[in-house]
Amino acid sequence: RPGPGASRAPGGAAAMEGSPIVAGYVYHTPWPAYAIAWANRVEPRMRLAVGSFWESENAIHVVELNEETGRLEKVAGVAQAFPPTKLLWKPSDGALGETSKDGNLLAACSTAVELFQISDGQLKSTAKLPAPKLSPPVTSMDWSSIKEHKLAISSVDTTICIYDLNKMKIETQLIAHDKAVFDIALGQRESIASLFCSCGLDGSIRLFDERNLEHSTIIFDNENSTPLLRLSWNKSDKNYVAAFGSDSKSVIVVDLRKPSVSLKELPTHGAFVNAISWAPHSRSHLLAGTEDGGTLIWKVNELTGATDPSSGLQALQYDAQYEVQSVQWPESMPNHIALGTTRKVEVLQI
Repeated sequence: RPGPGASRAPGGAAAMEGSPIVAGYVYHTPWPAYAIAWANRVEPRMRLAVGSFWESENAIHVVELNEETGRLEKVAGVAQAFPPTKLLWKPSDGALGETSKDGNLLAACSTAVELFQISDGQLKSTAKLPAPKLSPPVTSMDWSSIKEHKLAISSVDTTICIYDLNKMKIETQLIAHDKAVFDIALGQRESIASLFCSCGLDGSIRLFDERNLEHSTIIFDNENSTPLLRLSWNKSDKNYVAAFGSDSKSVIVVDLRKPSVSLKELPTHGAFVNAISWAPHSRSHLLAGTEDGGTLIWKVNELTGATDPSSGLQALQYDAQYEVQSVQWPESMPNHIALGTTRKVEVLQI
């Protein structure tokens, strides 16, 4: 196993023939990388948080691109008792409410949610959010870019919890699914800021409105109730949500206006899907990472009015050589993507 460190990857060394995806920077981790998060800020223009997935001695590293050396370098880190299931930077660089917390604020979840701040070259814990009554493992979370005081988590105990970060307290807690909830996505546009979607062990995708939490809409129910592990809400078109199931070799795209059926089904090259993300600048491009090291970017043609569920065009491919556990497509640098794999974090140019 390579030791920790970073280097520039050979240009296109792992790219599939004819692929316009270009290998960029590599940060070799001392453990399998699972959760990654790309900070949405101007300076430093390339800052990522990386979480481990290890039996013991877990950690979070913060790495940045050193413009002088052209290398990704670790600038801060902190030990963790458990692997972080998700990492999120504060969505913008501005202050959070009337606090001094800015774009240096990082949220990490595992058994609970902890907030960290980069200060003097260290990743310092600033707060632990109050745990829900049952305090179960947290499976995922999302941070609103419209109302930055709002952070939501999903849990194995069937619940979703929404926090008010200004008051550092639970604002809402509700039973969202019949079984464990595996992922949550908040509406990241002004027109849907009160909405959120979730998916889970019961195989459904559900849509909620904070203004009326007594009811929810099941927008998709997976065949044979196969668990749905992760979802991603289209950043440019509020009508489309992508998701994938347990041991799934394809990604489904659902139209919120046409619940119960998938609009598209995007097959991989035969490998199981581990992570997905919509492009921040395009309504029709979807990124996926797979267990055999594959990275796929589909151009999903004709999102509206499609008749063939599998007619998505697989546009770009890349071989990361190791299992891809997580993917990021940053708003601040939309011509780049980041992959978290079992041996390294890789930043690619597209």
